[in-house]
Amino acid sequence: MKKSELFVITGMSGAGKTSALKILEDFGIFCVDNVAPSVIRDFVSVLIESKLKRLAIVIDVRVILKFGSSEEIINQLKSLDNELSIKIIFLDADDDIIMYRYRKTRRAHPLSRDYSLKESIEKERQLIAPLMHEANFVLNTSNLEIQDFKNHILKLIRPSEGEIPPMKLIIESFSYSYGIPTDANLVFDVRFLANPFYIPKLAELSGKDPRIKDFLEKSKVLKKYMKSVNSVIKTTLSEFSSTGRNQLKVAIGCTGGKHRSVYVAEKIYEELGATFGDNVDIILQHREL
Repeated sequence: MKKSELFVITGMSGAGKTSALKILEDFGIFCVDNVAPSVIRDFVSVLIESKLKRLAIVIDVRVILKFGSSEEIINQLKSLDNELSIKIIFLDADDDIIMYRYRKTRRAHPLSRDYSLKESIEKERQLIAPLMHEANFVLNTSNLEIQDFKNHILKLIRPSEGEIPPMKLIIESFSYSYGIPTDANLVFDVRFLANPFYIPKLAELSGKDPRIKDFLEKSKVLKKYMKSVNSVIKTTLSEFSSTGRNQLKVAIGCTGGKHRSVYVAEKIYEELGATFGDNVDIILQHREL
């Protein structure tokens, strides 16, 4: 039986641990930030009992300061060797790059209460050096663009080429009467199409019904509109992927959320499903049905 995998993300503050954690979460790995050494074993046991196969925890200098030394953390991890496949990923960056990132974001370094920024970085290197020496992988992020960073992280966690999930595209129809979905990246308004609600024999049907399809496809502009919408979605999906994101949500709205938006959402799902195949995981949702 294959062991569950534990990825330990550690390294210098400002080197990209939070970004790495988000990438792992996007690709289906259960992630927890800042786990105290004393509870690592109990925490991992609970997750294994939950039948989670891939776990990731972040350990940074804040954990070391509050809960124990790097050596204690290493000993805790080594005690789990027989139960888990453990990979320690250490993220580093040049001191001047870390200083630049902190000044740019105006965030405080975890050690800034007692030291200047330069001194904080030097002190952190001393505290976290044992973890760097134990790491399976050391990645310097100083000159990495976000997509390069994402690719490096995925290579480190990828057991085989086929086990990383594809991009996710969520298509959701909705009613403007009940509000636009707040998590949508793209919103398309199809209220310009003739409304079947005002046709007595069509009013009680949904956009999934062939009779609604026949009614809406009489529109002279629909085909051109669908082509434009699909083009925008494909371009946005491609650009999202190139910037390290793993999900795009598209919302299609009409007045009642039952006829026009449902039909258009179904149409997008059908056409893009044929275009992308297994390369994109497409999910179709009708909020008001």
